[in-house]
Amino acid sequence: MSEITRRNLLKWSAALGTGAFAAPLLDTLAATSGTAMAASIGNGMAVTSLSSLAPFKPSSAMGPAPNVPKRIAWANASNAQFFLALGDSIHAAAKDRGWDYVTAIANNNSATNINQINSFMQVGIGALCIQPISAAAQAIVMKKAIQQGICVEALVTPPSIVQAVANQYAVGHAQGLAAAKWITKNLGGKAKVLMLNHQSIQVLIPRYQGVREGVLSAGSGVEIVANIENPALTVQGAEQITATELQAHPDINVVLGGDTDSLGALAAFRSANKDMSKIYLSGIDGNADALTEIAKGGPYKASFAFAYNLMGYAFGQFAADWGEGKSIPQVMVFTPIQLDSKKSIDAFNQAMSLSSISKSFKNSSVYMTLLGSINYGTIGRYITTSPYK
Repeated sequence: MSEITRRNLLKWSAALGTGAFAAPLLDTLAATSGTAMAASIGNGMAVTSLSSLAPFKPSSAMGPAPNVPKRIAWANASNAQFFLALGDSIHAAAKDRGWDYVTAIANNNSATNINQINSFMQVGIGALCIQPISAAAQAIVMKKAIQQGICVEALVTPPSIVQAVANQYAVGHAQGLAAAKWITKNLGGKAKVLMLNHQSIQVLIPRYQGVREGVLSAGSGVEIVANIENPALTVQGAEQITATELQAHPDINVVLGGDTDSLGALAAFRSANKDMSKIYLSGIDGNADALTEIAKGGPYKASFAFAYNLMGYAFGQFAADWGEGKSIPQVMVFTPIQLDSKKSIDAFNQAMSLSSISKSFKNSSVYMTLLGSINYGTIGRYITTSPYK
């Protein structure tokens, strides 16, 4: 396959963002990228429990290698900060391994995302990283990619070669318990809580069950006045929702959601000139803007972060290993890291920085557990379920 320049990749990314690939360009790219080897993948394997997977053991042994381009694609769902950071880390790993990198943002539209993925595959890719927006709709194109020998690496959602997961109930419960502790200590056990969720993503439903049970453990003085989805997946969307809820419930003093959600809520509180001394907000994801707020010591108290930068770097490294015929893990189980002080934030940020990420990858057991084993020769073991519990 001929060398493809970074400049051309950037041009393709722009085209992918609009879903507008001219047919002549596609013909040219197809001619230069080669044809992926078709694979007989069968029906995959259902993993109902993580305990059924053995710990992953790295090996330098080589099996058959897929005939795919050395190019990794990040089919980004939205411009949420943690998704952008994930892409930066995938790109860093690709660069370290001599792979090309291409991306596009779907603006939370599953049809756009599917079109972008199809365009990636027409160009030619060896790996696809994805957080599906509509699992049912996108499963078809994800399986199609696997059939072409592409290493599909997904956040939580199958079908995939590699799946990044977490115990979503435990994450949410930890967030809720931390809020309950603060409510008991600082509000006398009384609070009006706004929950912002994304439970249309089915695998996240246990997270919000955990949040609810955790915060209500503070006692009967805690009332969840609203539990609303932020469908836009943006700070602005959460700000608008919170502003509306503050009109109906001006005494809301606790907000629990993802970092994107809680940052939007914080903006709404500030616009409403609320007294911040008795406000508690927390998030999930380790968003950089959220961590900045936490370090200030204001109303944003904590974020329960996953090592997204490490996840992206691992995606890139395992994609390159897959392309060489090496075995890679089937599941990466991420441990949430509670960040509630400047000290904890500084240490986490340093470990996740692009200058340190390769070192953190070598010591990844602090942040994730690797399970199962798969290579191109055993592609039929791709995962068809979400073993996140």
